[in-house]
Amino acid sequence: MRASDFRAWLTMTCAVTVLVLSGIVWARDAVVTTLDGRTLAGELVSQDELTVTLLISGIKTPIPRRSIESVELMAAPQDRYRQLRSELDDDDLDGRYRLAYTMYEKKWFDLSRSELNALERDFPDSDKVRSLMTVVQSRLDRAQDTTTREGQAGASHGGGVTPGQDTVTVVTQAPGPEQLLTEEQINVIRVYEADLDAQPRVTLTPETIEKLFETYASDDRLVKDKRAFRRMPGYEQLGVLFELQARELYGDVVIRQDSPAIKGFRSQLHQRYVLNYCGTTGCHGDKSPGGLFVFRIHPNSDATVYTNFYILNRMQNSQGAVIDRDNPRRSLLVQYGLKRDAAATPHPDVPGWRSQFVNEQDIRFEQYVGVIDQLWKPTPEYGIGYRPPMWQERGAETDTAGE
Repeated sequence: MRASDFRAWLTMTCAVTVLVLSGIVWARDAVVTTLDGRTLAGELVSQDELTVTLLISGIKTPIPRRSIESVELMAAPQDRYRQLRSELDDDDLDGRYRLAYTMYEKKWFDLSRSELNALERDFPDSDKVRSLMTVVQSRLDRAQDTTTREGQAGASHGGGVTPGQDTVTVVTQAPGPEQLLTEEQINVIRVYEADLDAQPRVTLTPETIEKLFETYASDDRLVKDKRAFRRMPGYEQLGVLFELQARELYGDVVIRQDSPAIKGFRSQLHQRYVLNYCGTTGCHGDKSPGGLFVFRIHPNSDATVYTNFYILNRMQNSQGAVIDRDNPRRSLLVQYGLKRDAAATPHPDVPGWRSQFVNEQDIRFEQYVGVIDQLWKPTPEYGIGYRPPMWQERGAETDTAGE
């Protein structure tokens, strides 16, 4: 490690330590420039003398120090907020609302709430401000009750997968159907994964439409004729919500069918590979040393399919993401099925493991990569508050992570 890199790392570490000791921890955005000229931007998760880890599109991405030219920290969240706020007039409701929403999207919930508190004082009749405040406050309340638990998996062979930003439920026996996703959680995923080109069956209730028009009445992107909006097909109405980024209303939308990408996951990747290979007894359908659990309860039900889909999309380890939407061929889900001498990321050496594919030219490998490639990029942040179950050996510490 070069002396200049070490000094930069030490300076950053000291700064983060001061923030932690003062009780304030802000996520910092960073830009990493590699020796081969690539630029990677994301939220700084951690760094040491060997690795810098960024959160890029919801995926923890470790970058070896030996390949890094420079690491540039962006302005601290509170500084960026103050700068952006200084550029807005006090009577600019839409601009200040967008600022609060940007803080929310970046998960800087305290800053978002601060601006929303000011907006509620200045614009007490704004429904969209009240609506966003409800969402932000719920995230703050959830974070306050959260006890994070990481690193449960991989202790025995170093290759286990762990949740991305999710907390987990630690289990010592097979989880039951009560730990599958609910219909409401499944519906939210369907909304985020919807393909409007497929014209899915979508329903917005009259109450949702009223809330939409109350909250976004001043937005030029909203059709002003409410009767004309009601006559639009449901998928076109959903397209308007997407354009407005009205995420607080997504949970009120009802979609009654899978997107083409989810259909491919259900019929090909899940049924033929996840259940019959990854989720078998003795592997991830049982007490696997990697901690990842694959549900097999009513295997073709929406609850099981979507729960496994969610878990696989959120799991990762130091080698990469289980489902890598940006680079499907490097998804651990398929790489771990290759013979070790043919895999870019070989499966850890554990008892009972067997390969599923000869090489990356295997027709099944190509088929499953194609399914992953159909999914939206990047992985959406569903915000459904689900805690994936992770195995822990009996007799070990049995603390359970909260949400």
